[in-house]
Amino acid sequence: MIFPSHGEVVWTRCLRSFEGAASRAELATSLLSRAVAGAALALFATTWPLWMSHAAFPRVPFLSRLRGMPTGLEETVFAVACVALAAAFAVGSQRRIGRCSLLVFVGAVGCLALADQHRLQTWVYQLSILSLILAVMSPREAIVWARVLVVSVYFYSALSKLDWTFIWSGGGQIVDGLMTFLHTSREQAGPAQQILAGSLVVGEFVVALGLCWRRWRRAALIGSVVMHALLLAALGPWGAGHKPGVLLWNVFFIVQNVVLFGVAGERTPTDEGGFDRPDQPERRSTAGLASRCAVRGLVAFIVLFPLTEPFGVCDVWPAWAVYATGPERLRVYVDAVDRGRLPPDVQKYVDGPRFEDERCLVRIDRWSLESTRAPLYPQNRFRLGVALALAQAAGLDGSIHVEIDGPADRWTGRRSSSTVTGAAAISAELNHDWLNGFPLPFAARFGSPAR
Repeated sequence: MIFPSHGEVVWTRCLRSFEGAASRAELATSLLSRAVAGAALALFATTWPLWMSHAAFPRVPFLSRLRGMPTGLEETVFAVACVALAAAFAVGSQRRIGRCSLLVFVGAVGCLALADQHRLQTWVYQLSILSLILAVMSPREAIVWARVLVVSVYFYSALSKLDWTFIWSGGGQIVDGLMTFLHTSREQAGPAQQILAGSLVVGEFVVALGLCWRRWRRAALIGSVVMHALLLAALGPWGAGHKPGVLLWNVFFIVQNVVLFGVAGERTPTDEGGFDRPDQPERRSTAGLASRCAVRGLVAFIVLFPLTEPFGVCDVWPAWAVYATGPERLRVYVDAVDRGRLPPDVQKYVDGPRFEDERCLVRIDRWSLESTRAPLYPQNRFRLGVALALAQAAGLDGSIHVEIDGPADRWTGRRSSSTVTGAAAISAELNHDWLNGFPLPFAARFGSPAR
């Protein structure tokens, strides 16, 4: 007879603490699958230019061999993803067609994201993981792993903001937006901004920890709803005025948490069996067992993967470092005399020349928001690719400048800084990253650069 190891017993007990009521599992997972499908469809609708093959913004695939799909294929894959989501929304995850539809969505959006890093938005990443969990696992086990995922999101998000730059900058965009919502200026707020920034970090940690324990779960659920309501106020039209996608993602979090930590309930003494035992014939097969084990391992990896972000392995968004101020960053400049060589659609995002060197900042973040309706992927690798595409398209191979800042030290806020000039220097910088940063050909979309 083989007895489980001590580590396996501890791991099982930890997971069992996240288990919901057996009688509510099917209802909760069906509601959650519909929420995932509905949110993905709504977010697709608000960011549709991002998913087109002829987007008016540079594209950088994750792998150098992915040099773009054939013309029209990306639109076809996008349409397939939308149809699959509509089917999943209609039938939920209780029926096999609903679970298969969620898997089709994951496959389609995965292909599209591999073709362009910009498409790996945080909501795409989260909804894809939840879709896998709901499609492959039994309802009782899906509740467990979905809860673990949500707790990890809050934990890593708080950890990314436990940072000198976030506290002493007064909470960045979130607190600035909240101050705007409250009609309060920075001068009026004073030190209260740092206190509020610290409170946000503590609040996320408290919610993450509270959702781990049954007796605190209800209070943590209420806290999470309040937190997302404040984010909606800070980032909405009366605050920072962010794009609809950001607001929809926060609305989804509220719905998701109410279903996962409210509707799903808690395990009762009358619940029999383990959460990881299959409850449907197709999940008892060898293939079903193998797929469940694979998804368990994948989700466990995803939960732990953000720990590698400080070492430059995991990207910022997959590490759930959303609205953190400490990650790496860069700025793209062109000489004032070369502004006219930029395409007209880009020139409106160019600032006036700096006094010290007559260089003009190109607001690639605003360019992304307006042309794709989505925030710019935060990795310097991707942004260097955007700068390289812009230089090649506008004929600025030797006169484009990029100021690169490394991640801020968590306790001092200090960063390493460097400047690269010209397309050759940018290409040399991109060769240092373990993932591809070179863009697809982009000049054709601009036409001939102005002279």
